[in-house]
Amino acid sequence: MTDPQDTNYNKPELCVVFGATGMLGTALVNQLLDRGKRVSTFDLQLISDDRVEQIQGDIRNPQDVRKAVEGVATVFQTVAIIDWNPREPDSLYDVNVRGNSNVIEACIEAGVQKLIYTSSMDVVFDGHPLYYADESTPYPKKYLDHYSHSKAVAEQEVIAANGKGGLLTCSIRATGIYGPGDNVRFPAVINALRAGNPPRMGDGSARVSNVYVDNCAYAHILAAEMLEKGSALEGQCYFITDHEPANFYDFVYDDVCRKLGYQVSERRIPHWFAKMIAQISEWWTKATRSKKTPLITNYVVAATCNHFCFTSAKAKRDFGYEPIVSREEAIERTLADLRDRGLAKQD
Repeated sequence: MTDPQDTNYNKPELCVVFGATGMLGTALVNQLLDRGKRVSTFDLQLISDDRVEQIQGDIRNPQDVRKAVEGVATVFQTVAIIDWNPREPDSLYDVNVRGNSNVIEACIEAGVQKLIYTSSMDVVFDGHPLYYADESTPYPKKYLDHYSHSKAVAEQEVIAANGKGGLLTCSIRATGIYGPGDNVRFPAVINALRAGNPPRMGDGSARVSNVYVDNCAYAHILAAEMLEKGSALEGQCYFITDHEPANFYDFVYDDVCRKLGYQVSERRIPHWFAKMIAQISEWWTKATRSKKTPLITNYVVAATCNHFCFTSAKAKRDFGYEPIVSREEAIERTLADLRDRGLAKQD
């Protein structure tokens, strides 16, 4: 007879992935299935995989969320709207904060054992350089954008929920995620390259941390396996990166876009000039009440022109995280996916 107090994650208990159709959610589902887990998914859309139990719903609807966590031992909460628009979109806070609160409340009510939340390196970023920063970095008093603020609020609620109703929580702070299924970073850069040949911002010395999607998913699963009552992971946050940080343009332009056949600019504009363009762009967006996010924002300039990199030493110490996919293999898989989706330069 199974001891109801036994929360060993290796037993065939049900876990649910919120946001299963996203890049990270897809990788999580695949890795969980590969490890023999029982998997349920929750999203606005269904996925084409008969190996999982599926619930179609909206994270903003408490009834949908409660249904999704019934009988579940572990919840992976990856749902978020990613948008750096300087205007304050209600939908962003509805999903990223209030929707996440629905998940927390439902987990406590249903007796869920573990909640693993997908956070972001943005929660500690206010535009100042961060060089191999760790989890002791405080939340800033003011953010450059609403997305970063929404993720910080949601993360703090997740951490505060640890221990309530027996729920154990931890937060995985992903750095710049890339890989198959990316609909944010590389598609945006490629669209910009197709429209012109934008210059590089900054002097090229700034370094930013990235994480390949499969490495990030692996970190989530390791954290879930090691999160137990009294463990070091309870109510903790962890930065997840994989290899040495690189300059944004060295990585995005040279390692990826150039190999897709695009001509990339070697011209540079100084940080101060890029910042001026961002301020004008944000002012115009607010003045015209535009729903379209400008290509250059204060966040984009700050994250590109300043050091924005982190260490995963705490994750390695507490749950043994190390990347399982090399940088070279990660880039090759990313290139293959972008080519398959027709995002390589057409002759």
